[in-house]
Formats: sequence, C-alpha cells, structure tokens
Amino acid sequence: MIVKPGVVVGFGLGYLLGTRAGRDRYEAIMRQLRAVQERPEVQAVAGVVSAQAGQLGRKVRTAAGRGALDATTRVFDAQHLPSSNGSAAASRR
Repeated sequence: MIVKPGVVVGFGLGYLLGTRAGRDRYEAIMRQLRAVQERPEVQAVAGVVSAQAGQLGRKVRTAAGRGALDATTRVFDAQHLPSSNGSAAASRR
C-alpha cells in the first residue's frame, strides 16, 4: 500500500492542531518535523517541487496574459472596426 505524502502531512497537521496532549507533545512533534525538514532528501524534493511550481506559475501568468490580450483585442475590434453591414459596431449598448 502506497501512502501519499499529502495524506501524511495532512494527518500530521490535523493531529498537531487537534491534539490536547500539551506543550511537551507539541514540542516533540516540532522536533521531529524539523529533523525531517533538515534531511537532504526532503530538501532536494522541496527544491524540485519549488522549481516546478515556479515554472508552472510562469506558464499560467503567460497564458493568462495572452488570454487577456486576446479578449481585449476582440472587444476593441468589435467596438471600433466596421461590422459586416458596413457601419461601425452595430451596437455599443
């Protein structure tokens, strides 16, 4: 059985936030979390994920920019170019 990392993180956070074990248990959990975060394998995966997220963000911004430019151009053209009946935009309502 394969357990997804997101499930483990979600369970851990839920336990951490929902626990009533007190400060000692909280500090023990935080020490374990820091120990895991400091592992080279975890840092390597975090670096890869961060880089991929950055690339995806750039792609989304580029696509959104293109979409906005296309939409703006279509609206401008519809308002300012003659329509098929020879007049300016048929309706500017």
